[in-house]
Amino acid sequence: MPSITSPRRRSPSAQLHQQASLASERTRREKRLYEASLGGCVESLAQLLQEDRLILARASVTCFDETPLHVACMLGHVPFAKALLAHKRDLAMELDSQGRTPLHWASANGYVEIARELLQSYPLACLVHDEDGWTPLHLAMMKGRSNIVIELVKARPEAAEHRLSHGQTALHLGVSHNRLEALKVLVEMVRDGDLVKAQDDEGNTILHLAAANKQIETVKYLLQRSEVNVNTVNRNGFSALDIVEDFPKDFKVIELSELLEHAGALRAIRFSASTTHQAVVDNTNEENSTVTIDLASIAPLSTNTPPVESRLPPSLSDEIGKQEEDKHKKWIKKKRDSLMITATVIAAMAYQAGISPPGGVWDNDQKDKNNGAILHYAGTPIMAANDPKGYPMFWTYNTVSFLASLSTIFLLISGFPLGKKVLMWILMATMWVTIIFTALTYLQSMLAFLNVRREFEDRTSTQAVSPPTQATTQSRIPGAEVFMYVWLCAVAVLFLVHIVRYLVIVLRKIRRSSRSGY
Repeated sequence: MPSITSPRRRSPSAQLHQQASLASERTRREKRLYEASLGGCVESLAQLLQEDRLILARASVTCFDETPLHVACMLGHVPFAKALLAHKRDLAMELDSQGRTPLHWASANGYVEIARELLQSYPLACLVHDEDGWTPLHLAMMKGRSNIVIELVKARPEAAEHRLSHGQTALHLGVSHNRLEALKVLVEMVRDGDLVKAQDDEGNTILHLAAANKQIETVKYLLQRSEVNVNTVNRNGFSALDIVEDFPKDFKVIELSELLEHAGALRAIRFSASTTHQAVVDNTNEENSTVTIDLASIAPLSTNTPPVESRLPPSLSDEIGKQEEDKHKKWIKKKRDSLMITATVIAAMAYQAGISPPGGVWDNDQKDKNNGAILHYAGTPIMAANDPKGYPMFWTYNTVSFLASLSTIFLLISGFPLGKKVLMWILMATMWVTIIFTALTYLQSMLAFLNVRREFEDRTSTQAVSPPTQATTQSRIPGAEVFMYVWLCAVAVLFLVHIVRYLVIVLRKIRRSSRSGY
């Protein structure tokens, strides 16, 4: 009778070896999958799926940093992303180590076609926020991806209402990062007046931020919207016009002030508790209230009740002050470098013209043929003999230009605080003098060349009859002097324009201060 034998059991060492081989094979396949994701190779993905149908399911567990779909969305591999979604649709909702979905990366990088595929798979991905509280719409607004904004809002309009930890909306981010086109797209698509008027935790609207960042085009666009209230004040009682008026005066500030005032913006005024005038305050939400003051209906204050000055929020004020200080330092450094180069070049030109005047110098002593008297000594300028009236003027112009350029260099290297307006005015005036007298030096040099006295002898047959004579030959160019004088007049007009511009700024400042005193 044949004996029945039981199946042969594998030894523990063989089982361990088999498990190690399987783990090694899976590791190699995962590495190949990652390389296929980097290259966007659909053929490699198909081959891996034939070898292991569960490879994408394992990737959701083993890929802690990012899944293959995350990589494809980072690099914009559209066919590869479509192939992944076709085999495993729920990859669209997988999170990476930062809590971001593949839609976050597609939105930030502006890959519209991939974003459209992800939204078709899972529209709710619009509402997922990462560890920083950013949704895909927030990233798209920060990067200015207008096409992505359109797709996200079409899929889920409520995505525009999501706020960050400080109460900022996607519109706040668009203004903060100066993304005007994306801002326009979102405003036009949502058409929600409450969203446009929304305030962050400090009470700042998007108009406050646009004014604080001196974004003229954004302010122009917002003032055209009927939803925008130009007299909304933040929690510190500061309106958009108050923010602009707090800046140092420049062209942008003046233009912003005119735009806001033309739109009906007023300075915010705080009243004491005993005043009979009432402000309209709407506290609809204890956590995020909207404060609005109807300034148009408020009667002028009496002289006995001076207004209390409003203050910027500390965070916004510090940020604005730091930005302005950095811009001012960069501007000062740029001006300093430009003035130093210009003054050095002009000083070198003036020095060279001083030691080597136009026409050069006499090589040796020039004697009179008749009596032997010395007419010119060696080393004296030829221009002094040929143009005795013009040479002193040339010497004066060149000396003033040289000393003015040296004075500019001295002021720049002496360590004086260049941020002071008085010193900047002195430097500017000195450079005006330098440039004008450099031009006059050139003009006098050209006139000396065009009025040259030369001795010549008649080599004709009349030479034996008449003695040598002296004459003056003039080869004058009629337009040369005219062009130079026209240029000098243009420089004078430009100088007057600068004077008038600064006078207008000073007068406006005096007028505003006088108004605030009443």
